[in-house]
Amino acid sequence: MSAIRFGTSGWRAILSDEFTFANVGRVLNAITLYVRTEHLAEKKVVIGSDTRFLCDRFRQFAAGRLAANGIGVLVTDRDCPTPVISYLIKSRKLAGGINFTASHNPPEYQGLKFNPANAAPAHTEVTTAIEGLIDQPVPPPAKPGMIELIDPREEYFKELGKFIDFGALHQAKIKVACDVLYGAGRGYLDEVMRRAGAQVLVLHNYVNPLFGGHRPEPAPENLGELMKEMKKGGYSLGLAVDGDADRFGIVDKGGVFFNANQVLCLTAWHLHRNRGRRGRIVRSVATTGYLDRIAAYLKTTVVEVPVGFKYIGPLINEGNVLVGGEESGGLSIGGHVPEKDGILACALIAELVAMEKKTLGEIWRDIEAVIGPLWTGRVDVTLPQDRKNVLMAELAAWRPPLFLGLAVQRANRLDGYKFVFNEAEWVLIRPSGTEPLVRCYIESDTPARGEWLKEALVAFVDRYK
Repeated sequence: MSAIRFGTSGWRAILSDEFTFANVGRVLNAITLYVRTEHLAEKKVVIGSDTRFLCDRFRQFAAGRLAANGIGVLVTDRDCPTPVISYLIKSRKLAGGINFTASHNPPEYQGLKFNPANAAPAHTEVTTAIEGLIDQPVPPPAKPGMIELIDPREEYFKELGKFIDFGALHQAKIKVACDVLYGAGRGYLDEVMRRAGAQVLVLHNYVNPLFGGHRPEPAPENLGELMKEMKKGGYSLGLAVDGDADRFGIVDKGGVFFNANQVLCLTAWHLHRNRGRRGRIVRSVATTGYLDRIAAYLKTTVVEVPVGFKYIGPLINEGNVLVGGEESGGLSIGGHVPEKDGILACALIAELVAMEKKTLGEIWRDIEAVIGPLWTGRVDVTLPQDRKNVLMAELAAWRPPLFLGLAVQRANRLDGYKFVFNEAEWVLIRPSGTEPLVRCYIESDTPARGEWLKEALVAFVDRYK
């Protein structure tokens, strides 16, 4: 039997290769044992999926297996966004939730994501425990669990109403274009906008397991039709979510794409300025330091964590959080679910535009006038595993006061190797845990300086090829 390993956000593998019903059954048995060891077997587990090939079959298979193992099951009546699974765990006090999703991975992949009873993405301690229980015998239960089919949409829409000012959106009557990328966000993102009184154009709102021939990631290269509509000038905002609707993509009037770092900054600014919300800003080590500069201006604090929303979610549960997020497109806010929610992120940006009655570009220039300019970049460099190990070993021992010829203000080894030169300028080298790649992050305050740093950093990593 092949070894099964969970990554940053669940177990993902290629369909019919490693991701098979037999292997899924092994993981489900292990989750059963984990739930029993946590003394939660009397509580239920919710099961959903995105729209990938065989998604409905995997939902049914999982429901049957857990029920046979004595676990009560709530199974969604159709594909379901990951943040909705998290909401159900939190609101109904469940033992956990399973979503069959490979998120933004290519269509040949499928995945299994487990959120434990805290509703956040499973921490490494949890996934390591589950891995250790794979192929252990499952003692028969005293009685089988019950299976209940549910439609969670209205519950989730009611939850969003606690955090979105639908009155302001109704008054503004903005026009939005929504791209749900053939995924679980259809009937969620577009419906939220309709209920907010917006005039909505929705793209790709039907099931296509091939996702139009590309990965269901709301990145500019996959949002061609949305960008085209936005360039026509008829819509105030373009909104998109990935396959399981936990990540977001935002396009301004005129077809200008706003990256996740910018969206996080806009959201923090908006929640504090327009909504009067307060709290800490939580970000991953790879996410923009511009949030730190905004936090200083707003007189709040920043908590830096390793990459992965599993480190952000528990802090949202603790409270006193304004916004938590990461540069890969994840965001949630205090009081809401401890999980990435692309639908919420899109709704908050629509609310910002409605309240300020400006384009995102205009709002961003307002922020820059106070905080200063920002440039961010990322490059993935291919590096064989043995050479990657050499690079990481040398970086671990790196102690000189200079890196790339620049004076290092401080070094950060929280997750990868981050060298901070000043409040506006830093680089991060972080190895991929699953691929022969090194991820290089760069931040500066001007494009010219940022491009120079990017070239210097890539040249440094290339020396190890």
